[in-house]
Amino acid sequence: LRLNAFVTISHSYRFNLQSYRSTGAFRGFAAPVAGPWGLGASAMDVPTIESIDGEVFPIEKARKMARRYFYFGFAFLPWLWFTSVWLFWHEFRGRPGADPEIRKFTKWSAIGFAVYSAIFLPWFLLYIIAGDSVLDPYIYWILDATRLNVAALGLPSS
Repeated sequence: LRLNAFVTISHSYRFNLQSYRSTGAFRGFAAPVAGPWGLGASAMDVPTIESIDGEVFPIEKARKMARRYFYFGFAFLPWLWFTSVWLFWHEFRGRPGADPEIRKFTKWSAIGFAVYSAIFLPWFLLYIIAGDSVLDPYIYWILDATRLNVAALGLPSS
């Protein structure tokens, strides 16, 4: 039983290393898992994806993450879109063997981040740089964060 698990691990590592050397991208398989009766069955049939930071995900988990990052990005959390594109950069770039579902969600995440940045960044810079010289003084006074009463929110004020 232990020998079988060791052989499976070493075979999986050898396969992953050869795959990395030949394609420049990690397209391996997940590590062995215990079978239904504890026989040490391997998960050699489960394809995986390596993220840009080297973490290996089973393809179903990676699809789920890309989908969640995309949908949660609509809750005014555009950094999730950026994170999705960064995390699955190899899939986003469309390397050979890239998963089409992950590629679709990372593509739309990149578009969402670009649109959100194109709208938010000019507004932010206008408010920071120009301030009350461009905005009506009353509107600038309303939007001034230094006027917030943090004590009313239960936070300590300095």
